[in-house]
Amino acid sequence: MLKCKRRNQRQRKKRKLKDGQGDFAMDWAGLPRDILVMIFEKLSLVDCMSVDSVCKQWSNILAELPNWKRGGFPWLLMSGQKDREMRTCASVLDNQSWEMELLEAYGAYVWGSFQDWLILVKDLGCYSLEVSLLNPFSTKRINLPNLWNFYHKMALSGSPAEENTICAAIHSQNREIAFWIQGSKVWHKYRLEGTPFEDAIFCSGSLFLLCNDGNIFQFDATSIVSNIREDENATSISEIKAQFHEVRSLEINSQHVLKYLVDSSGEVLLVCRYYSEKPDAIRETINFEIYSLDLGQMSWEKVDYLDDRILFLGKCCSRSLSSSELGIGISNRIYFSNDDVAPWWNEWDSNHLKGLSSFFGLDNSSRKDWGAFHIDSDMNGNFCFRGNRDNWAPTWFTAPLWWYSKNIARQTNRYRYRYRHNL
Repeated sequence: MLKCKRRNQRQRKKRKLKDGQGDFAMDWAGLPRDILVMIFEKLSLVDCMSVDSVCKQWSNILAELPNWKRGGFPWLLMSGQKDREMRTCASVLDNQSWEMELLEAYGAYVWGSFQDWLILVKDLGCYSLEVSLLNPFSTKRINLPNLWNFYHKMALSGSPAEENTICAAIHSQNREIAFWIQGSKVWHKYRLEGTPFEDAIFCSGSLFLLCNDGNIFQFDATSIVSNIREDENATSISEIKAQFHEVRSLEINSQHVLKYLVDSSGEVLLVCRYYSEKPDAIRETINFEIYSLDLGQMSWEKVDYLDDRILFLGKCCSRSLSSSELGIGISNRIYFSNDDVAPWWNEWDSNHLKGLSSFFGLDNSSRKDWGAFHIDSDMNGNFCFRGNRDNWAPTWFTAPLWWYSKNIARQTNRYRYRYRHNL
């Protein structure tokens, strides 16, 4: 009797829909797979997270798309926590922080990152470092040969999971680069002539080194790999395809400036961060300027507007993301960490910072570990960011979209929501 009643109800509903009466209910999950793929590929990352929670079929289709595997959100990993199993992570875009379990990184400093991979180092003493690459989301780890501790940055040409990805350790004052690729048992050193350099990035198949005077060295990545493959046991290399570009100098009238190179969708950007020159203004940032490298004109061209780009600056790693691809209403902005003006220091050299404020009787209570700068000068007024004097700067990395959706958006036990605060 009950089955008969339900059947009659379904038949009446179908007749109403056929006659144009009643509410029309579309079975969205029943759309052809090809149509869903076309729609999902055009969605922002925020919209993809909403789609992932609709139904299992849509979630399975998303999981096969490149954007779902490669996309992600910028996070900061706080410093000073090498001897903790739980590390503090912060999202500056949605004003949240979490405690994230990182057992694999216990006892290690975070030296930088490439997307969702962390560069870890353990100070072994006697000027030696144990270096490894860790993906905390897949828990995959790659151990590199030990390295001298005087290098101040490591740049990666791509994901460590990809073949022929180059790791380049940079020593500014000695003008030395140490290269490593998968399969190598040693670091391969290369020396340069000229002035010291301040930063380095891989962009569009080349390694770019920024000299103190604004000039550029450019190395072909393919040439680096082929020379190392010829003799993987050699500790030095000499035949690399390199170019020196004498770029029209910048008009920088301050000694208190930190320079960052950023890959912005294949464009090399130079960001100058100006610090206050007052003797007691430790880690106070007062302005930013952005330039684009024009190799055709051999000049640095001033950039006054970033369109929909957002820059995330850090001494050990910087990146550029699209606000429309992320799906957020923020653009033309710089987020930056609490970097020291000296580019060659590392966290394992920063013990002198601890207790610095109290030693000099300075108030550190209102100081921050990161900040934001609007490119539109009318919004900044008398801009001044007062950085935390006692802590080393946090490190940018990427929380993958697939992981963020399943662990943070849904709040599991392992990745615990810690607190909400205003920036």
